[in-house]
Amino acid sequence: MPIARTAAVLALTLSLSPALRAADSGDDFLGTWRTAQGDAVIQLQRCAIYHGGPPTGLCGVIVWESEVGKPNRTSPVDCNRKIFEAARFDNGVWKDGWAFDTRKRKAYNAKLRLKDGHVHVRAYVGSEVNGETEIFTRVTEVPTGCEGVQPGSALVGGGM
Repeated sequence: MPIARTAAVLALTLSLSPALRAADSGDDFLGTWRTAQGDAVIQLQRCAIYHGGPPTGLCGVIVWESEVGKPNRTSPVDCNRKIFEAARFDNGVWKDGWAFDTRKRKAYNAKLRLKDGHVHVRAYVGSEVNGETEIFTRVTEVPTGCEGVQPGSALVGGGM
């Protein structure tokens, strides 16, 4: 009986290990996410933090925005603009990063957490206490409109 129980525990552990590895590596964040306002879709993917380095970080790029193609637009085009980067994943949080707020045209320190199937982006100045959280919802389809469009020429901080 103890051998059967041990085998069952081992089988359960092995079947869960891919999910555990994804959670330990931060890969659960990968995919496309709609902003809380529904005005943009962000692609979160692995990226190299240092030029020519391995893809160990997490980056976010706008792959759709609601204003794309509007002729009376007053703000720069943000299609394909990198708006998020984090250098390391630790204890369920992407840390050592920055986020660019396209509405305010400012860059902030940032951390990402995954809660209840949503990405919580905490953007702040100095300390997390001095910040705001935006909640992204996973989407399976990206509307068309940003394909091949380059970001507007507005200066963006943080090397974006």
